[in-house]
Amino acid sequence: MKSLVNMFFTVMALFAFNANAQVEQCEPWQSWQVFKNHFISQDGRVIDLGSDQSITTSEGQSYALFFALIANDKAAFDSVLNWTQEHLSEGDLSTRLPAWKWGLDKNRVGGILDSNPASDSDLWIAYSLSQAAILWDERRYSILAAVLAQRIIREETAYITGLGLSLLPAPAGFEFDNERYKLNPSYSPLFIYQQFKKLYPHSPWHQLHEGSAKLILDTAQQGVSPDWVMFDSNRGFYYDRKNTDLGSYNAIRVYLWASMMAKDAPYKQELLAQFAPFVDTIKERSHVPLNTYAQSGKSEKRGPLGFNAALLPLLAEQGNDELVMAIQQKLMIDKSFTQTRYYDSVLHLFGESAVNKRFKITADGTLQPTWSTECR
Repeated sequence: MKSLVNMFFTVMALFAFNANAQVEQCEPWQSWQVFKNHFISQDGRVIDLGSDQSITTSEGQSYALFFALIANDKAAFDSVLNWTQEHLSEGDLSTRLPAWKWGLDKNRVGGILDSNPASDSDLWIAYSLSQAAILWDERRYSILAAVLAQRIIREETAYITGLGLSLLPAPAGFEFDNERYKLNPSYSPLFIYQQFKKLYPHSPWHQLHEGSAKLILDTAQQGVSPDWVMFDSNRGFYYDRKNTDLGSYNAIRVYLWASMMAKDAPYKQELLAQFAPFVDTIKERSHVPLNTYAQSGKSEKRGPLGFNAALLPLLAEQGNDELVMAIQQKLMIDKSFTQTRYYDSVLHLFGESAVNKRFKITADGTLQPTWSTECR
């Protein structure tokens, strides 16, 4: 009898959770407002609070563009875009890929601290611009997206024997002698390549999609992804003392990007099958581990709340409703991190918006925010 009562309350709680999620799709996105209030300056700079040099990264700017788009917040989008262009691209995104790191020097004067671009951020900026052009009918976004996409192919990719066309993490510093490369699986959301293949059919985005899918799948054969991996055209993927098989703050995004793909997107089902052991580990522990090891599949320690938020859509997609609800409850109880910790907050925004269906991404990579469809 007791088990039946527990089952009844569980079912009712899940019903209430799903009903709230459906209502929330069309409500103003409060978590985005919190993020703006605490992490974005009035002129559009996303600040990593607590960092030694009060840094801003192209990553933070690129994610803010995406969040502003799915929140239908054009004013914030333009503010973030303008700051990015002015301070990270010397005033013109069309002529210079954005520097990845900006902050205060020893004299507390703001400026670029590292001029090397970050290719994952460049992809997200170009993607958000391309989708904003469609959703807000702004041709200038479309032009800028196309130029950025072309520069990414030209400056941040390499044809690697044995792997194919691949995304380098930056234009400089990741290609070594004897055909050796350092790569990052989390830098390649496959749905972005799918969309660019559609928008820019005369550029080799399909080849980049296929090479990136191979990178993600081949480096996660034990069910978990590494942060970084080395590739040698003669010996394939490998690790060394400097570049180990650890998966943590970078790798967490691999599972997040996979969960955002449409069910009928290329490689979606292969990725779900590949990451099934990791999902099983999360179910056993009721939390997402901090560290995983790609060669053994083992994991250790408890990840921060942002990690749990990032895995919500993947857990929900595979029917783990009770665990999803338990994690949601934890996030509701302790939201202090959303005011102080930049990266956890970013993961939370991605996970929350995906699991609450504030947007969907079609098989060809087209972004469909709920405000553009159901909420009209």
